[in-house]
Amino acid sequence: MLRNLVLPLLILSLTANAQLNKTGNSGWSIGVNAGAGVGYRTLYTAEPSLVNEFIRSSRDSREELRVAFAGSFRVARQLSKRFGIEAGVGYHQTGWQYGTAIDDLTFGDFIDPRRGFIYATDTDVPVEATFIDLFHYLEVPLAFTVNLGGGKLRSVSAVGIAPSFLITANAVTDFTFGDGRTERSRYEPTIDYTTFNMVPFLSTGLAIRSGSRWEFRLQPTVRYGLIDIIDAPITAKIYSGTLEAGVRLAL
Repeated sequence: MLRNLVLPLLILSLTANAQLNKTGNSGWSIGVNAGAGVGYRTLYTAEPSLVNEFIRSSRDSREELRVAFAGSFRVARQLSKRFGIEAGVGYHQTGWQYGTAIDDLTFGDFIDPRRGFIYATDTDVPVEATFIDLFHYLEVPLAFTVNLGGGKLRSVSAVGIAPSFLITANAVTDFTFGDGRTERSRYEPTIDYTTFNMVPFLSTGLAIRSGSRWEFRLQPTVRYGLIDIIDAPITAKIYSGTLEAGVRLAL
C-alpha cells in the first residue's frame, strides 16, 4: 500500500523538477516591485447612535481618495509550471484627505476639524486647505501564485495575506495661498492607532520574459485591512489599489 502511494508521488516530483530544469534555473527567483495608486477607508460606527451616524455620514460626504504607494522585495519558489509560492518584505502607504476653501471654515484663526489644533492666520490668510491622514506600514507579504500561458508573454497572479506593522501615522495640512504659494504642516496625531493589521491582497497582470533568467511584470494589486485602525466609536478599515511594476531574476 505504502509503495503504491510513494511511487506516484516520486514520479510527480521528478516530473515537476524536470519541467523547471528546462528553463535553466532552480525554480527559485528574487525580485522587486513598486507602484502607486489610490487609498481610502471603509468608515463605520462601532457604537451606533444618531450622533455617531451623523459624524460618519458627514465625513463620508467630504473625505476622498488619497495617493497610495507600495513596494516590496520578494523571494519566490516555483512548485510546478503553473503554481508557486512567494514571501518578502515591503512598504505600504495609504490614507485619505479632505480639501476645503478657508472661507468655508472661518474668517480668522481656524481650527483643524480633525484634531482641534488652532492655526494662526493673522498676517497671510490661505485660500484653501487640504487635511491629509497618512498611514505607513511595514508589511510581510505571503502569497500563492499562478502562472498561465507560455512563451515570453504570460499571465501572473498572486493571492495572499500580509501581516502589517504601523511604522507611523501622520496628519498633514497643505495650505494654498492666493499667489499660488503652498505650505505644508506635518505633526504626529494624538490618536492611538492600532499598530498591527492583517491585509489580504490580490494581484493579477502580465509578465514578459527577457532571456532565460529575467522577467518584467506589471500587476494591478488591491489590499484590504481586516483589523480596525482604531478602537473608537467611529472606526475604519483601510484599503488601496495600486499599479505595480517589477522585475524578477531566476536563480
